Amino acid sequence: MKRNLKNFGTALLILAFVAVSGASFAQKLKLKNGDLSVLKGQKEVLVKFTYEGLKIGKMPVEEYVNKKVTEKNKKKPGSGDQWLKKWQRDLDSVFPRHFVNHFNAMGKLKHVKMHRTGDAKYMFVVNTTFIEPGYNVGISSKRASANMVVTLVAVSDPGKPLATITISKSPGNSMFGANYSSTDRIAGCFETAGEYLASFLIRKKAF
Repeated sequence: MKRNLKNFGTALLILAFVAVSGASFAQKLKLKNGDLSVLKGQKEVLVKFTYEGLKIGKMPVEEYVNKKVTEKNKKKPGSGDQWLKKWQRDLDSVFPRHFVNHFNAMGKLKHVKMHRTGDAKYMFVVNTTFIEPGYNVGISSKRASANMVVTLVAVSDPGKPLATITISKSPGNSMFGANYSSTDRIAGCFETAGEYLASFLIRKKAF
């Protein structure tokens, strides 16, 4: 009985979050084209993360990375190379993990789970096109944000888009928190995007 009450309470909290988030994030997610009805009844979905055409602030990602590596190596030999390895790890695993975990936290309401590997009929391709890393120097800060294009495809025919959703200015962690790490700030953007994509799909009754 206690477990049922706990589950019921959790469901109510998620429903409240979906309602609030739907209103606050309505302008940030848009179904640009396609049909989400193919997801009806699906309990497992795959996801793939790409960074085609990515810009960091006003710079193409290649220019941003070269600038960072050069500056850090100049200050301390080898530190730029270490930063590059960490940056690649963030793109490959850290940011995606935050997205998936927070999607799944919302997806519990419809018993839907997202995976990066495994078997499923449909897959979301999340292409991040813009990242504003923000900053926090104590007396001054700027919140991180990110833009993404999410394409729904059938795993059996990934070259044929079924639907496209745009995510604009997904906010990172609070600008008032101690988010001194750019990794934490950007990861916050992926957390928010994952949560709101799940919320968006639930509100659209896709599952």
